[in-house]
Amino acid sequence: MINSPKKIFIRPSHGKGLGVFASESISQGETIEDCPLLSLPIKKGESSSLLLDYRFNYPLGLDFEEQVIALGYGSLYNHSDTPNAMWVHHPNLKKVFRFVAIKEIAPGEEILVFYGDETYWSDGRVSSRTKLV
Repeated sequence: MINSPKKIFIRPSHGKGLGVFASESISQGETIEDCPLLSLPIKKGESSSLLLDYRFNYPLGLDFEEQVIALGYGSLYNHSDTPNAMWVHHPNLKKVFRFVAIKEIAPGEEILVFYGDETYWSDGRVSSRTKLV
């Protein structure tokens, strides 16, 4: 079963475009959202700017097979080096990411995930550390 988001909303995030925010308290370990994944027409190892700032590797890890877009709000979560959420594979469904709180998240707080280390930023993306805030 795919869980629809119930405690989140979208609004502008200062210096980052749109972001995902908590509308209610979210407990550590709580599922925030399940996001079905849509495959992109990019071959592994191919350089492409297609949806560069919104795509994920699937499956997770260094041995990924393809590039995907997370539906729902999945591609709108912004990066932080100190995230309050993360994404994992859905425990029962293939090609679904589950966003989970790794800290308590207060109402109005932006939900942030860690995109990856410096290798993530080396493929043409701009680090949030270099964006104007």
